[in-house]
Amino acid sequence: MSDQNTATQPSTSVLSKLRAFLKSSLFAKSTIILVGTLIIFLICAAAITPVRYQLSIGMVPPHTIAASRDVVDEITTEQNRVQAALAITPTYRYQEGITDQVLHQLEAVKAELDGVRQYAMTLPDYGPTRHYSAQELQEAGDMITLATFRDFQLITLMNASQNSFEELFASLTQAVRNTMQGHITQGQETIAISSIMQIIGYRTSVSLLQNVALPVLQAIIMPNMVIDEEATAQARQDARDAVEPVVYKQGQNILVRGTGRIKANELEMLNTLGLLSNNRVDYLPYLGTLGVVFLSLLAMMVAMRLLWPRLFNRMPSLILLYMVLILVCALCYFFKAIQLPYAAPLVLMPMLIVLLMGAIPALLATVSGAIIAAFMLGTGGTSPQEMYTLLTMFLLSGAAIITILGRRTLRSMIFVAGLVAAIVSFLTVTGIGLVATVDRSVLLERALWAGAGSMISALLCLAIQPLLETLFNLPTPNRLYDLSSPNHPLLRRLMLEAPGTYHHSVILANLAEAAAEAIGADALLARVGAYYHDIGKLKQPLWFRENQIGTSNIHDGADTKTSVSMITGHVTAGLALAKQYRLPYAIQQIISEHHGSTLVSYFYSKALKESSSDNVVVEADYRYPGQKPRTAESAIIMLCDTVEAAVRSMPSLAPHEVRRFIGDLIKGKVDDDQLSDSPLTLRDLDLIREACATVLHGVFHERVEYPAPPQHTSLRGQLMGALSGTYPAARRPRKQDDDTPTKQST
Repeated sequence: MSDQNTATQPSTSVLSKLRAFLKSSLFAKSTIILVGTLIIFLICAAAITPVRYQLSIGMVPPHTIAASRDVVDEITTEQNRVQAALAITPTYRYQEGITDQVLHQLEAVKAELDGVRQYAMTLPDYGPTRHYSAQELQEAGDMITLATFRDFQLITLMNASQNSFEELFASLTQAVRNTMQGHITQGQETIAISSIMQIIGYRTSVSLLQNVALPVLQAIIMPNMVIDEEATAQARQDARDAVEPVVYKQGQNILVRGTGRIKANELEMLNTLGLLSNNRVDYLPYLGTLGVVFLSLLAMMVAMRLLWPRLFNRMPSLILLYMVLILVCALCYFFKAIQLPYAAPLVLMPMLIVLLMGAIPALLATVSGAIIAAFMLGTGGTSPQEMYTLLTMFLLSGAAIITILGRRTLRSMIFVAGLVAAIVSFLTVTGIGLVATVDRSVLLERALWAGAGSMISALLCLAIQPLLETLFNLPTPNRLYDLSSPNHPLLRRLMLEAPGTYHHSVILANLAEAAAEAIGADALLARVGAYYHDIGKLKQPLWFRENQIGTSNIHDGADTKTSVSMITGHVTAGLALAKQYRLPYAIQQIISEHHGSTLVSYFYSKALKESSSDNVVVEADYRYPGQKPRTAESAIIMLCDTVEAAVRSMPSLAPHEVRRFIGDLIKGKVDDDQLSDSPLTLRDLDLIREACATVLHGVFHERVEYPAPPQHTSLRGQLMGALSGTYPAARRPRKQDDDTPTKQST
């Protein structure tokens, strides 16, 4: 039984780890990345998949078909190579001893012919006009082995006189010797024989010349200049190799609709490209596409991890990034399908991402997206020069978009950015086209479509950006501007139901904005976060001192635990209100972190004084149950919130005293370990101190005390003098509730 329990424990542990991994954020983020990459790959694969045609030789082309990549016209190339090889003259070499061999052969043939003549003389009734039987001619022919004689030639030989025969061979011997002294080229033996026949023809009868001399010469004449087979084969191979392949470049038309008839070489090229209906699927282009997509997105994610790690903090940001990439790839596929690649709205990507996420992710996504889109639009039917043009156009116009919208994010600037991108796209396509000597009419059409694509991107951005902004509840500048309006329901309630808190939030917003600008954080987010950081006080506004106008302090009659629970509870209540009104997550984070886990020191000290041996005070019960600040904006609001409340209790507001006091407050937060999770540096803390001191000096600045008006002047005269400038206005006494420093707000 114990063995079974021991065996089941490891399996249970593995399953629990697997369940934990499947529920983890790492698994969710990995799934988003993998699914997004797969969808982008499928879109790119669909874009590079060629249309297949059913064609045959002799058909009139029903479509205009361009080469999807560089392809060699193998049939035409082979024909050109064969012609080049045949045009090469054979290489000859002189063969020694051929003359002696031919003369020796001539003597041997003469000996056989002498034997035939001797045989004829032994026959009865031999004479110059004798007729021979077939058997006699057969026996005579069998005696000749070195030459070929027909019956009529044998008759001429056997009936010739001895003198004629001897004179013939004497002439042949001399003529052959003289002819063989020259060059007899292989394949030109007939020319040599004709030359010898002409030389001996003057002294030889026609019958002996044609019937005896000709077959003898045909049997003995051999060339002394023979073909060098190895050298000739090498020369012909060199000629074949020198022939350049006939190549149809990517984008070049193989067939033109309605022009001519389809030839064998054209059909073979289409077959090589896999554009015929009976072709098998070539998986290599899809593997290449997968490699381009995977490496581009991998480089983007690695760069994001290094330069903009906040992308991985929240899954909605990751989902948004891939949604924009998928949307733009789908639009590029659509524009390629309608054969308008230059009008593809790729700059929609930097427009949306810079407005929704920021300049750094927009720049990184633009580089990867431009590579993928240029590959997708430039594969299959376009030249590498067009792919380079598309890539350059997308990168330059995207950089222009990020430069403009990265600084001014108002929606009115989207159209301006689109116009600038259109000009950049037009000039880029025109410039590269002029260098590449593209046809002027084609170049102008491409440049106009490129500009139109940027304007289309601007229009799509105006329509899509608000939808994504609302769907993902993003703290975009436009959204933050809307939230900063005093007419927002929460701010309106805060102004009417908790005016003291509202006044505190306004001053805090000024402090936070100045501090954020000083250290390079998001100043607009800091300001708007300050407006909403205390909205939880709307639940019980009178429990907070700044809202107790004209009433007694409600904490005087409450025990410390109740007071602490009411005070610290405004963080949870504020977070609930923020979710109810769908405030962006960044503002919700500020609400939950602006107090961190700080100690409510006033009530903690009071509890210690009231404690007894039976009632032990636990410090953790008097701390905020929140998360420590994890962003620069949350940390800034924590510090500025403390500074704004505490400075009011200072007896002296001299600038150097304020700076020293603010430094002590910041040091207290550092010593309390409240800033350990924030990205602030010591230099940032110094800059925050200076920014807060400068703003507070403006808030609590001194005024000149005006003298009282003369006593004899009537009230009407005093008022008229004040209005006309004759008398200075009387200084209004300071009110305790407005300007007099008070104790630190709880």
